[in-house]
This record gives sequence, C-alpha cells and structure tokens, in this order.
Amino acid sequence: MAGSGFQLDSNQLTQGIYRVVFNTSSNFATSGTAGGGVNPFDWDSSNYTNASAMSSAQALLLAQGNVRWNNIVQQLAAISDCRILDIVISGATNGTDATAQNTQVAFTVEFDRDAFILPEYSLMQKAAGASSNGTYTVGQTTYTAYNGQDGSTAITSTALAIQDIVALATVAGGASAGYSRTYRVYSPAQSGDSQVKVTVLQPCTPAQAFANLTVTQISGTTLAGTPL
Repeated sequence: MAGSGFQLDSNQLTQGIYRVVFNTSSNFATSGTAGGGVNPFDWDSSNYTNASAMSSAQALLLAQGNVRWNNIVQQLAAISDCRILDIVISGATNGTDATAQNTQVAFTVEFDRDAFILPEYSLMQKAAGASSNGTYTVGQTTYTAYNGQDGSTAITSTALAIQDIVALATVAGGASAGYSRTYRVYSPAQSGDSQVKVTVLQPCTPAQAFANLTVTQISGTTLAGTPL
C-alpha cells in the first residue's frame, strides 16, 4: 500500500523559549509621564489587594506601566508569533501592592519558531539606522550585526535580539515627545475605571533599559536538513 507522502522534518514548528528578567528600579523614573515602570497587571487584577485604595495619580502611573508592558508584548509578537508565560513581579509587596511601582518583572516568552528572529531583527535595525558591528552566522549564511540600544553591544544572538526588542519597546516615545494610548484607568471618584488618554515617556535611557535586562534561552532550535 502506498504511503501518504507525509514525512517529519526537523524544520517543523518547534518552540523556542526564553526567560526575560527586567530590573525596573535602577535608573527608572517614579513620577510624571516617565513613571510607572513596566507593569503587566491592570488595576483590577486579582494579584492586587488594594487597587481600590489608589489615588488618581497612582492609578495613572499604574496605567502608564500597563501601556509600556502592552507595547513590549506587541513588539515581541510582531517579530514572531509568541506567548507570554510565568509572569513574576518583585517589589511592591511582590506585586500585590497597586500603589507602589514594582522593582522587577520576569516572564517567559515562547516562540513558535525562533530561528528567524535574529535575521529579521537585524533588517529592522538596519532600516532604523543602527550602527553595524561585525557579523554573525546562522546556518550557512553570514549577516551583518548591528549595535543594540546601548550603542556598543552587537546583536548576534536571538537572546540579545529579544533583549534589544524589550528595551526598545520600553523606551518608545523618547524623552520628550512620548506617545499616547486610550486605556482603562481606575477612578477613585467612580470606584471603577474609565477610558483615559494615557501618555508615556521613556522611563530611562535606551542604554539603561538594555543594561537592566537579562535574557536566558531555556530551549530553542536551529534549522537543519532540507525544508519541505
């Protein structure tokens, strides 16, 4: 009996998993439109024990941290399909205090395919005008490497590319122009939330954001064999 013609190949979808640890206290602003840090949890998250005790100013800072977090997730998803897992918050009573800015955010990002992240990100860096810094090789192809957000580290691995993407997403909007999103913000007067225009500036410099990040590959894949 003839076979179906189907065969397994090493270039199928195979997960690439990375652990990201972000120090969100060192050199991070704590007030104004640069404040709020990076915060994965919205005001009505079950993680919080005191969200309804926030002042209007505290609620706005929390929302600014939410906006930055959402931008990080969007930028990671833009480079490759991914899922965010195992979020752990440190500081602010281990993430239960909505009125205090956290000091660390750790999470796992799982990509369906991670082999193309680095070359694709290099093209984005080139288009953005990043300075070249040597080369790296994926498979049998050599690519130009470009400096990351600190201006000196060559982005030559997927882990470094993820580190740079998170740093870049965190400081989006720069130090003066900023950017705005319509977001749910807790209102003490209403004892609930309302849609508010939230504007954020970078909470630290690009180099500081990059230096505050550690990305470790938990598992990953490399291309091998002949693609189907």
